[in-house]
Formats: sequence, C-alpha cells, structure tokens
Amino acid sequence: GVQTCALPIYRHRDAAEQYLKISTDYPKTAHAPDAMLRLGQSLEKLGAKEQACAFYAEVPRKYPQANAIKTSAQREFARAKCS
Repeated sequence: GVQTCALPIYRHRDAAEQYLKISTDYPKTAHAPDAMLRLGQSLEKLGAKEQACAFYAEVPRKYPQANAIKTSAQREFARAKCS
C-alpha cells in the first residue's frame, strides 16, 4: 500500500514559511491558491488550527476561479471542523 511520510515539525515550519512567501509575494500567480491551501495544511500540522482554518476559508474568497483548489480548501475546512 501507499505509505505516508510524517515530516518532522521543523519541516512543516519551513514549508509554511515558503507557502506564506508564495501566497503573499506572488498572489496573482497560478501557484498562489495551492500555496495558500498548503500553508493551511502545514499550519494545522503545527497545531495552529485557527490560523489553518483562516487560510482554508480565505482560498475560495480570494481565488474563486481556482475550482479544484477551492474545493480542496472547503474539504479541508470541513475535515478540520473549522467553525
């Protein structure tokens, strides 16, 4: 079967920093919606659920045209039990 690799905490922190940089420095690029979604996922893995939920909610608002990413963000929002 497929095995998932659990990254150490410092890797999630590094990833979150890179995703934040992409989503803030290059908000109009094609990579920005995915970076914002992945930022939320990284923050959630770091235990920052409220911040993660905020990014999951922001993706569909900021990038309504990014259908696949928007759907993924909405699914993550529900899975994380964001309110």
